[in-house]
Amino acid sequence: MNFVPVFAALAFLAIAAWPAAAQPANPPHHAALRGAPQPLSDADKQFLAFAAEDNQAEIQLCLLAEKRAVDPALKAFARLMVNDHVAIESRLAALANDVQAQLPDGVGDEGERTRAELKGLAGDQFDRKFLAAQIEDHSKDIEKFSQAADRGSEGASRFASETLPILRQHLALARAVQTQLKAAE
Repeated sequence: MNFVPVFAALAFLAIAAWPAAAQPANPPHHAALRGAPQPLSDADKQFLAFAAEDNQAEIQLCLLAEKRAVDPALKAFARLMVNDHVAIESRLAALANDVQAQLPDGVGDEGERTRAELKGLAGDQFDRKFLAAQIEDHSKDIEKFSQAADRGSEGASRFASETLPILRQHLALARAVQTQLKAAE
């Protein structure tokens, strides 16, 4: 099996995403929000809660994939995902602090269901199901983050807009790894 194309894509995206991941946890635009926290709409509160639970689920599922996946490209993808989602978590926490919002702990019901489903699998079956879950989840995330980017308050909109390119990269990588796995069958 030739892993070079997927590893090259992972390396390229990791390098391309590095400047964004290297941004400080409290970028300058958050400082302006600290003076007078914007009141959050119910939609903003729901989006931030969704983003927190979904992001934590991504971290937990990808840590599981690092341990259980058999395909090296999938393991590399999972490692990149953990790194990116930890950075997203940091930015989300800074935003929540700026707007004085409480974020839920944990992975939420959907994350729990996916984790329980994946824990019962091993080998190639785990790899296929994990990638399918990543593709489905990131597709839904892109839709929700796009809505928040268009309709959210300044802070929620900025966070969603800054996160969307990362989510799109993750979706493209998940599809590329899935294609490679199917070609190897």
